[in-house]
Amino acid sequence: MDAQHETEVTLDDTLDVLEELTAQSFKAHETCNKLAAKARDLRYELDDLAADLRSTHNVIGRLTGAAMAKLAESMELLARKADEMATKSLTAAELSESAENAMFDAYRPLQQATEDAGLAVPAARVHNEN
Repeated sequence: MDAQHETEVTLDDTLDVLEELTAQSFKAHETCNKLAAKARDLRYELDDLAADLRSTHNVIGRLTGAAMAKLAESMELLARKADEMATKSLTAAELSESAENAMFDAYRPLQQATEDAGLAVPAARVHNEN
């Protein structure tokens, strides 16, 4: 085989990388969903705390109220961003899984046929055309 055609990239290595990417993307999706839920829980707890400070402890200051509202808004923003990340990481997982399956389906039969024929590498199609 001519040196220009040699590569250190193997089908198995590529499939392993895609499989790992898929697993990491699904894990990121789950983590982002948990983060969004916890941020929303914290937002509601902050609202409850602000109400408790006003009613029970007579903490009615304008700055305190504004700070509590800002914290609650920040948690809602965090939850929305985590939702976006969850959606994007799920899309990434699905795309990498699809790429892995497509590569397997396209190249594994060729690799197996090459091994079955006792060849080190498959012949280029151009060499087999009339």
